[in-house]
Amino acid sequence: MPRPILDLEGLGIELKRYGVPAPAINRVASGLRRRLGVSSKSIHPLQAWLKRLQPDLLVFSSDCLGGLAGIQLAGLMKIPYAYIMQANSESWWPDDARRSAMNEAIDAADGVVFFVGERNRDLFEFQLGRRLPRSVICRNPHGANGLEPLPWPDPVGTAPSTLRLAFVGRLEPIAKGQDLLFQALAQPQWRDRSWHLSLFGSGHGEAGVKAMATLLGINDRLSFVPAYNSLKEVWSEHHALVLPSRYEGLPLSLVEAMTLGRPAVVTNVADSAVLLRDGLDGFVAEAPTVEHVSEALERLWQHQAQLAELGQSAAERVKAFLPANPIAKASEQILSLVGR
Repeated sequence: MPRPILDLEGLGIELKRYGVPAPAINRVASGLRRRLGVSSKSIHPLQAWLKRLQPDLLVFSSDCLGGLAGIQLAGLMKIPYAYIMQANSESWWPDDARRSAMNEAIDAADGVVFFVGERNRDLFEFQLGRRLPRSVICRNPHGANGLEPLPWPDPVGTAPSTLRLAFVGRLEPIAKGQDLLFQALAQPQWRDRSWHLSLFGSGHGEAGVKAMATLLGINDRLSFVPAYNSLKEVWSEHHALVLPSRYEGLPLSLVEAMTLGRPAVVTNVADSAVLLRDGLDGFVAEAPTVEHVSEALERLWQHQAQLAELGQSAAERVKAFLPANPIAKASEQILSLVGR
């Protein structure tokens, strides 16, 4: 179990863990249901466990249609729910059966779908072919809350001797698009330029990401940092965030970089380009392709002397865009459902 969840016990919160049944137990249970003529669709693995707990609210977090089982369970047990959708993508389009199941579940249960980004909600409604009766934009808490912009690494108004870029996130090209970034930086115009890219994070695609860099001949320009202690450690020495995502919600790494006074290069997916204004707080690649990422990076390179100014604008933008206390705001939005 993740350390932040375990830490809750030290704050006086009781954790009750659901033990996932072993595959053999699931097979036996399925056999018994068939013998008894009970439909497996009518029994959710968590149902008996939750029936004993009698919760006041069911909260779950997933992406797109990943919350279907949770909404079905909430409706079955007559428990209000808060479904926090962290990301969505045009690549996850539901077939008719799954779309129908999600619409039926939403209509049968009492709860709210929370979206971390406005575009995720727009896409989800389009995928379902309807407007949601109850939905809320709920901005995720982030690690830079309460921090002030960091000093600029170089003299303000000058181009850095070496442009130091940072990617912060999981090493997973299907979501984060490291392949797009590497191919853009491997193009001829970048060979004689002074730049370095640090990748902060890890993931199940780490070996593949490193292999791509070697294949393209840019591995000597990269640093891989699987773990770091603080955001200050990341942004005190780097000039800009690069986040060539294929899909998103509202990236925490973008919020944190902007809060600490750093501009970014992002793709025009989900709310990345709703928060970051092209040419004011950084640069937007109009689509997650090598061509568009390359064009945005080129504009970043040509405006090196203005990066500190863009970073200042980014810090002002994120402060105006997000709630002053996103933790309190999100808690208030979710816990308000209990009274219903």
